Amino acid sequence: MKRILITLALAFMGLSLSAQTITGHLVDDSGQPVAFASVALYADTVLLTGTSTGEDGAFAIPCGEGTYRLVASYVGYEKLIVCSQAGDLGTLTMNALQLREVEITADRITEEVDRFVVLPRQEEVEAAGRTLVLLDMLKLPGLKVDVALQTVSVDGGTAILQINGKEVPLARLANLRADQVKRVEYSNNPGTRYLDRGASGIINIILKEREDGGSLVAQGNTAFTTGFANGYLMGSYHKGRSEVALEYTLGYRNYRQDPSEEEDSYLDPSRTVTRSLREDLPFWYLTSDLKAEYTYQHDDSTMFVASVSDEFYTKTLEGVGTLTQTDRGTTTTQTTTHDNYQRGNKPQFDLFYTHKMTHGQKVELNVVGTYSKDDWENTLTYPDATYATTIHGHGYALTGEGVYCVQFGSVELRSGLQYQHNFAENDYAVQNITTSMAKDNAYLYVEVLGSIGSKVSYSVGTGGKLLNVTDGVESQRYLRNLSTARLQCRISSRWSVTAVARYTPSLPSLSQLSPVFQQSDNVEGMTGTPGLKPSETLSGRLMLRWTHPQGWYVIVSGGEMHQFHPIVYSYSYDPTRDLFVHAAQNAYSWDCLWAFGEVGVRELWQRLTLSLQGACYHYNSTGTDFSHTKDNVTASANAQFHRKGLMAGASFTLLPLWQLYGENFTMSEMEQTLYVQYRWKGLTAMLMWLCPFNPLGYRYETIGLSAVHPYRHINWTANNGNMVVLGLTWQMDFGRQFNKGEKTLQNGGYDNGMVR
Repeated sequence: MKRILITLALAFMGLSLSAQTITGHLVDDSGQPVAFASVALYADTVLLTGTSTGEDGAFAIPCGEGTYRLVASYVGYEKLIVCSQAGDLGTLTMNALQLREVEITADRITEEVDRFVVLPRQEEVEAAGRTLVLLDMLKLPGLKVDVALQTVSVDGGTAILQINGKEVPLARLANLRADQVKRVEYSNNPGTRYLDRGASGIINIILKEREDGGSLVAQGNTAFTTGFANGYLMGSYHKGRSEVALEYTLGYRNYRQDPSEEEDSYLDPSRTVTRSLREDLPFWYLTSDLKAEYTYQHDDSTMFVASVSDEFYTKTLEGVGTLTQTDRGTTTTQTTTHDNYQRGNKPQFDLFYTHKMTHGQKVELNVVGTYSKDDWENTLTYPDATYATTIHGHGYALTGEGVYCVQFGSVELRSGLQYQHNFAENDYAVQNITTSMAKDNAYLYVEVLGSIGSKVSYSVGTGGKLLNVTDGVESQRYLRNLSTARLQCRISSRWSVTAVARYTPSLPSLSQLSPVFQQSDNVEGMTGTPGLKPSETLSGRLMLRWTHPQGWYVIVSGGEMHQFHPIVYSYSYDPTRDLFVHAAQNAYSWDCLWAFGEVGVRELWQRLTLSLQGACYHYNSTGTDFSHTKDNVTASANAQFHRKGLMAGASFTLLPLWQLYGENFTMSEMEQTLYVQYRWKGLTAMLMWLCPFNPLGYRYETIGLSAVHPYRHINWTANNGNMVVLGLTWQMDFGRQFNKGEKTLQNGGYDNGMVR
């Protein structure tokens, strides 16, 4: 109480010494004034003063210098929260009451029915510079951000990235200026709609009202010690109801040091082979993506977006190794060469329409078309034989989705239909075989979200998925259910508990179903397996979250994932070919019990953010002729310091993550990153140091537990060892107010069906 009184006294002293005002005009969805609404002014979590709007929806609140939170509320409307300094905010739109209502909490992170809502502090925004760095600072449950390598994941899986609800590539979100962010909406339980896509999380960046005029963004980073470069260039111009945007993304690698060590055994009474391979696999690739987009926003309720894009890629690998092999008692040592070449492009068009109506109704329609062309060549050369694979592939995918949302009081109903037709034709030149495969994927779902009182909220959804796959001769059809449920209880202002359950099938890909056989070398071959069953995963998670007004927080969670009929890869000896064949099969089950804990503090002394994470896993994998159990403990630590435009950070993996799936035990990379960043006006410079204590670079290890093919493979991305990278980002904006609408539909993917 004493601290609050002192804060209030200082605030009112500041108001009297430097009298300024925050003004604005509140309107509803139809543009009509919201009269007699409550408008309150907060300094952090402390209420300073308040007022009401007049009959014309206008308000004026006196304030001093600094950044404040303005909260507008009125019965039947969502709370409107704006972070601002003194000045005219213009026209602010209050939306009709929706299910999720944002409230200010001590750590400014609100846990809603299906997401976390974060209002970044001004200090965080100024320190971050870019949105990617801001996401790293927030330390949200399950969110993993690598600032140096520019990667984002949620609970180790794929994250859907959005700006104003519209899906965007990572490059656009990563290079978005942090001071344009109004709030961050984050979910590590994407809901029924995204179950079919296999997404583990959604990150939606809601922007402040933009300005008419233009915006230019240029970003690039490169290493001093090796061939490493990323680039991004985006220009946009908006006027009236229209906006046009053009963006280009570039990725380049030229790594000359990529050593590997492989120890393999192939065991069968008819043939026994042991191998030892020491190989260096230098590689390079060049990828680029060009996209043009047009947005027409007729009003606050109706928007149309059209975009075209094309992705180009070229990848090569040229390896030389020494192979010592014992085959049926005869030992040979020979030099091998490994050449791999891939190139292609994927043009795509995307059409989107949304319209909002009364009573919380909303309709969204999306059509996406993709064409793919892919050439793939792989040649393994021994002194006495050459094993070559050449595949020329092309195909297309056409995806459509419709979504309808409606609200009944405090309950929201969401329903939708997704459909995709995918065709792939592959010409296996060496075998003189051409395959044509197609799949039709339909997914119908419904989801209900609601609340019970002010403490408990829930969401329940279910859907039906119908997949039909054909190779022109035979067809296979799968019908599966997808369901999810979430229950969240806000115990107090500091404590919350969340329970999540999901049931999802994983359907085989075209390549896993393809009957084509490919011989890799004089020992191995690979093929798809027609008739594979889908696997089903039943998972549950319980999370307890505690926060303190001074920034301290604790997150404890645990759960289980159980998979029925998992699709795994196994080896068997084929006497007709005298080869060991690598193929997909349905195992009996896969199970993972896990527990996770994180403790940290945000904005300690208004300068420092610290966090420590730890997790333990128990895996169990069983199949027709195998049963494996593994345990693993992993840990990591992060630190960030900022002062005005300067920021420094460190991220370290203390104990690596090992994962067992099928008969493979795989170690993820040991992350080591130091970085320092400085911002000056529209320019941000970052210096990154990767693997400062590991000159061998990132290390990847896989252990095969199969009784037929036990192995141990170790690979080092040596060029990343002790690597220093310089990154520069520049952005310039100009113009008047522009408020862009939302797109939430997902883009369609493409399955090339290649066996390789």
